[in-house]
Amino acid sequence: MSEDENRMQHLEELVAHQAAEIDTLSDQLKEQWEKIDVLTKAVLRLRDRVTEVEEGGSGAHENTPPPHY
Repeated sequence: MSEDENRMQHLEELVAHQAAEIDTLSDQLKEQWEKIDVLTKAVLRLRDRVTEVEEGGSGAHENTPPPHY
């Protein structure tokens, strides 16, 4: 192989490797966004629940002693 052919092969291998890395990173980023969406929904549910309790929504827990009393 000539020097130009070696260089071309090296560049093609480099591009292939970079493309594979980009695909891997893209998949990981997608997974992370899915997890962020799940966590965001959970936080919003907890916020709504705390707001409900603070506003006296159910009232069942007000001044109720713990079960061990």
